[in-house]
Amino acid sequence: MIAALEGLPGAGKTTTTAHIAERLSIAAVRETTADHPFLSQVYDDQGRDDLTVELAFLIVHANAYRRVNRASATVTDFSPVKDLLFAEDMLAGAELDFFRQSYNVLYHVHPPPDLVIYLRAEPELCLGRIRKRYERDPGRLFEQGLTLERLHRMHHRYEAGADRLGARVVAYDVDSGDQEDDVADGVASIISAHQRGV
Repeated sequence: MIAALEGLPGAGKTTTTAHIAERLSIAAVRETTADHPFLSQVYDDQGRDDLTVELAFLIVHANAYRRVNRASATVTDFSPVKDLLFAEDMLAGAELDFFRQSYNVLYHVHPPPDLVIYLRAEPELCLGRIRKRYERDPGRLFEQGLTLERLHRMHHRYEAGADRLGARVVAYDVDSGDQEDDVADGVASIISAHQRGV
């Protein structure tokens, strides 16, 4: 079984994934954004080459996801389907067709996650968290080009396409007052219930 956490940057996907793996004693696969070869372009709406940026995300995610052992429980901080959602926003025509063909080749025997928990957080909250984590980790300079307008666009894509992210999708609302442990406990209970078939 694969359970994936999804949501905006700053929603808490990676942090919660680590807590879930510890609480439930299951494997964790985390997104390796730092491996993206065009990282400086990711949030640069003016200077990015949309096709190469989206294809690079596709490859980075597929490289990790295709190696997950579905015979045991695993939690990830991404669903590969999000690459389709955002490609459909950024690409068109022949480029979008090429992307979809590439996606289908990479994932034709690797179905979407069995369960996706969509961490629904307001863009304003996520932007504040992104700025705070940059203060702690200046290595995340690439995120400083992320604007509130871009987060709202991403939020719209998630809201419109969340049901496509996995076989079963559950929304979990994240508020500004929520503590890491509270979110982890809530998400862990959803995954546990899914494992029991509830």
